Amino acid sequence: MAQSDNKKYKLLLINPKQKYVNFYAQTELARILRKKKFMIPLSLPLIAALTPSHFDISIVDEEMESIPDGDLPDIVGITTLASTARRTYEICDFYRSKGVPVVVGGPYVSFLPDEALQHATSVISGEAEGIWQQCLADFESGELKPLYRNSEYCSYKTSPAPRWDLVDTHNIFQLGVQVSRGCPYKCEFCVVTKMFGHKMRYRELDDVMKELESLPLRRVFFIDDNFTVNKKYIRELCERIIPLDFSWACMASIEIADDRELLDLMARAGCFNILIGFESLNPESLAETHKKHNHSATGYNEAVRKIHEAGIHITASFAVGFDNDTLDEFDNILEFTTATGLSYLNMNLLGAPPGSELFYRLEEEGRWFNIPADYRSGLFPCIHYMNVSQKDLFMKYIDTAEAAYSWKVVSEKIPLLFGNGKFLRPYGGEQLSVGIRFRFIRILFGELLFTLNKYKRRALWRTIQLMAQNKLAKDKGFSYLLSMMSYNRHIKSIRNNMAEYLGIIDKYDKGPWAEMTEQERRTG
Repeated sequence: MAQSDNKKYKLLLINPKQKYVNFYAQTELARILRKKKFMIPLSLPLIAALTPSHFDISIVDEEMESIPDGDLPDIVGITTLASTARRTYEICDFYRSKGVPVVVGGPYVSFLPDEALQHATSVISGEAEGIWQQCLADFESGELKPLYRNSEYCSYKTSPAPRWDLVDTHNIFQLGVQVSRGCPYKCEFCVVTKMFGHKMRYRELDDVMKELESLPLRRVFFIDDNFTVNKKYIRELCERIIPLDFSWACMASIEIADDRELLDLMARAGCFNILIGFESLNPESLAETHKKHNHSATGYNEAVRKIHEAGIHITASFAVGFDNDTLDEFDNILEFTTATGLSYLNMNLLGAPPGSELFYRLEEEGRWFNIPADYRSGLFPCIHYMNVSQKDLFMKYIDTAEAAYSWKVVSEKIPLLFGNGKFLRPYGGEQLSVGIRFRFIRILFGELLFTLNKYKRRALWRTIQLMAQNKLAKDKGFSYLLSMMSYNRHIKSIRNNMAEYLGIIDKYDKGPWAEMTEQERRTG
């Protein structure tokens, strides 16, 4: 299969459809915004950018469009998460039955290459830079190897601009951008350091700016696992972003709360949201997972206040199911987030992704079991928990999520969150047309005003009052209500499917690990 001078190969890159989507994927909000998806993974546009020019590339995200029928590609590439592994393997089996080689990559298969190779032709383990190009060269010469893995991390000083021209960006809300790789911390449940190492690697700022200036959208999520580790770098980046009028979010550790100057600069540069891994309010659980850099619950309160004072929302990420946890952790999370006005809540049931230290520990203890990968999205219990049964954990999880996004609680949070008058800066990025704005207002008033639910009406009127008092920008107030509506709807859809979900859980639930006999543990 040696390349001729005029030979072009058809490369199909696929992001498989996820069967069970957690509520924080914001699929409902995307529908309200008339988008097909809130955002798609950065990996495929980046892989396309790393691909030699004599490949004719197509990108398909199955949650936006179907895989095309008709002429077969010459080679297929698939990015894989745990929650998309089953679908990935179905696609692999189909194309390989047609004689088409399939290469898979992503965090899940990086740590389970032997499983993936039961279906795929080749596995890319870890970073793709350099090794992807080698894989394609081997494909052209007819010598594809089963496993490709870099012997060391790439320098990552520069990165080609992702091929967003291959994606229908009109149908997604925001784009992913990455400026660094690595994480200095050692959280037991995380695979980031196994994928990218402990040492932080940063792109040159000119390289980042060139990419930002080329983007077809001005709404961005920086997918760096800890965006603000190098504060000097981020300060300069923010200064350079300000003239571009971006609206963006990022992930950072809670220590960012201690740097008010940087928070203010981030807000002026267009940052409206920071996802922070609180993980737990239980100090023993934080110690268990080696999250030593997190504050205590008292420190959390002050940190939240400081970030809100900068006019930045927090997406608060929690996991429940550590060995020191009981069901009381859910009540603590609900009480804490309600009292502090934390409105964007990402709750997960603790999992042990392959490659994490937690995975190896629980596998040795017999507490990790091979539940179908579809269920490993943070929505379902997928390990044997020390103090609670899987069914009790799941039921309490849904009850808490439903309460946290109930209109009663949302209406209580609105004055706590926006009463400081710091959310007056309008969003940057593309401005919505008058017609779309009118549609959103019609949806909000239809849902929140003409209703018998007094808490919906209260949430609407409290938001309007804060706008009238010049304490809240109109676009931020209305978008907040739309977001709360979307979360509320998604959780209702989960509630409507509880019979199916509980049927799944019943197949694997053996009760609390601490209460199981040795015989039950061996068979569980």
